[in-house]
Amino acid sequence: MTQQFTWDHTVEFVNDLKSAERTFADAGLTSQYGGKHVGHGTENSLAYFADNYLEFLALYDREEALSETPDHGLIFHEAGELLPEYVGFYRPALHVHGIEQAAERLTAKGLDLGHIVPGNRTTAAGEEIRWRLLWIKGDDRGLRYPFVIDWGASESEQLARYESSGLLHRHAIGEVDTRRAIFAVPDPAAVAAHWSDMFGLGLTEGGDADRPDEHYFDLDVGGHRVWRFVQGQCNAITELQYDAPAGKSFDVTIGQARFRSL
Repeated sequence: MTQQFTWDHTVEFVNDLKSAERTFADAGLTSQYGGKHVGHGTENSLAYFADNYLEFLALYDREEALSETPDHGLIFHEAGELLPEYVGFYRPALHVHGIEQAAERLTAKGLDLGHIVPGNRTTAAGEEIRWRLLWIKGDDRGLRYPFVIDWGASESEQLARYESSGLLHRHAIGEVDTRRAIFAVPDPAAVAAHWSDMFGLGLTEGGDADRPDEHYFDLDVGGHRVWRFVQGQCNAITELQYDAPAGKSFDVTIGQARFRSL
């Protein structure tokens, strides 16, 4: 059976897109202004790592963002609430084909969902890019749920879009690919088991069960990538880890978010 949910991208809230871009550039990584979410109060810069990407999200109009409701624009509303004080990872996004079927599955699992809503942004070149989003409200033991995105395109079509964007294959240090996200939570076993059930993700356990600092639970989020749950009090993603070319490395921190090569 084909996996329904796969890891699409990760959002970090920042106050200054240009500063985030410069920090990445100093490490040999490329991120580039994506555009404004017109009418929603936010704008972004994007860094692509094969078919998985990072989205730096900042405010351009706080009142516009705060006018969004959790049902229709949770990410925008919470950006208005959390910035400028909180700079760090927000939520990951799971990609699906058929967002209505995904909503049915998640509703049957007992999750509290917002509406399926259209999303859009206008690029620096004036192109409008569209998609559909589904917000999962509430949290799991204090950890924000992922949100769900449907690009209305096959994997090959979406990869072609990324290629045409000009952002692929542009990191100064060479090809970089996302390997895993690290979630630090008080009860990693319970959260990993719950998310495995909710999203139909394969679960494996590793490390030393007698050493909480070395014990982990991995969820298979597609494309050889994993979400790793470890013991910690943050209740958030703390780190994204990457495969980098031989002899190249980076270790970058922006706010509370760490990015490093393995």
